Amino acid sequence: MKKTIRLLAVLLSALMIILAFASCADKGEGDTTTAAGGTQGQGSDVTAEVTTERLDDFGRPWVEDELPETLDMGGRDFNIHTRGNVERYEWLATEENGEMLNDAIYHRNLTVEERYKVKLNIIAEGSWSDYGTKSLPKITSSIKTNDGFYDLLAGYGSVTSLATSGLLYDLTKLDRIKLEKPWWSQNFNEEVSVKGANYFAVGAMSLSMVYSMENIFVNTDILADSAGPSYSIYKTVKDHGWTFEELEARAKEAWQDKNANGIADNGDIVGLASGDPGGNTALGFLYCTGITLTFHDAEGALTTEGFDVDKGDVIMDEVIKLLYESEGCVPNDQAKVEFSDGTSLFCFHWLYWGQTKYAKNMDHYGVIPMPLLNKDQPDYVTPVQAGMHIYCIPIDVKDVEQNSIVTEALAAESYRTLLPSYYEIVLKTRYAKDAETSQMIDIIYNTASFDFAYIFRSDTDYSTQFKNMITSKTNTLSSTYKAIKRTADASFTRLNESLAPKN
Repeated sequence: MKKTIRLLAVLLSALMIILAFASCADKGEGDTTTAAGGTQGQGSDVTAEVTTERLDDFGRPWVEDELPETLDMGGRDFNIHTRGNVERYEWLATEENGEMLNDAIYHRNLTVEERYKVKLNIIAEGSWSDYGTKSLPKITSSIKTNDGFYDLLAGYGSVTSLATSGLLYDLTKLDRIKLEKPWWSQNFNEEVSVKGANYFAVGAMSLSMVYSMENIFVNTDILADSAGPSYSIYKTVKDHGWTFEELEARAKEAWQDKNANGIADNGDIVGLASGDPGGNTALGFLYCTGITLTFHDAEGALTTEGFDVDKGDVIMDEVIKLLYESEGCVPNDQAKVEFSDGTSLFCFHWLYWGQTKYAKNMDHYGVIPMPLLNKDQPDYVTPVQAGMHIYCIPIDVKDVEQNSIVTEALAAESYRTLLPSYYEIVLKTRYAKDAETSQMIDIIYNTASFDFAYIFRSDTDYSTQFKNMITSKTNTLSSTYKAIKRTADASFTRLNESLAPKN
């Protein structure tokens, strides 16, 4: 996994900041106030000027977006395509209803519509299961026929094929898109760049990026019973002690073989359950070790050079041991234990489930990051599950200048209002039962990381080879890596050619 730098500027506590800076959080330029009664020299009364910094509504330094303040685009339609099963968490809000996330989306959309006199049309259709077979072919055909229908794509999975087919703009070539701004993820930019070209971006618009962060849910009731009231999982995390070894020990300690069959399965109180099919679990526990699969050479081209086979071999052994051989851990192919039933101490999933299915059980669970491989690992690493939207602009848009302006404005406004509302209040307050859980979500957010091979998994099976090895429960990395590398190098050669900057 690449460096775990922050995705965006650190988001301060919204409620505390609003209270602290209420007097200076308006949208004007820096305010000037006077403070009387100061002293200078021999105690003479003076009046000193104090200039305050311009802040946004959540108390962060205001970041200009370098866009026209206003522009009349004539009320034109701006068509945004998104999957129909997740649009309500990112785009769809037709009116205010008092629900914080809905209203934040509504006002984000309305602000941009009024600023540039456009009409945002949200085209929500399909789901993750049929995106590659229905939605993407429809989009691809539209772009190839040059009808200019789609203005912005909240793409998913195999949407990367649009880039390799030359159907997307290189965002680095669009003057109005400023990928270095805090509303775009710098970590993602670095990871998906090929020789300086970049066709996709995520950031403040991508709430799906936040709720796709992988984590461990903890049943705090079971933990108190098995580990004792003096044990704090949160302190263990903050003390850099939340490792594979610690997870295994706590899982074994919590396991209760209720049906007395000698294996952890349905009917037991288990230590670790996975809330998804084996592929996400395997890659989640692989990537959280900090392993790096994809590298960039001096010219920014993709390469496998730099992969440490010996280290990778050790990591593969440890991941397979944890998932399939540890006492109290339930493999996906052995049983399906529902965390919401209160029968599992730990559950691997992504944050979305704390926002939705598990929200009703808030009083009985906590949220912690994925574990360290061992204490030598410098920091926690949070893999981001494949469900996130990645944004791109089709090559056939009718006015790329206008499209760039609206896209950048949506991203900037999302940074100022939508993401803070979602992260600080919806996740850290509403769905986090205490201050310590909120601190854990901060750790998860601040260590989110990406891998090119996983994002472009429909164009290269490099990461899939590792996943398959883990789910087969047999580590053959040392004997098969040469073949894996040969295949990966061939796919990277094709990707370097198709994704390189075009003159």
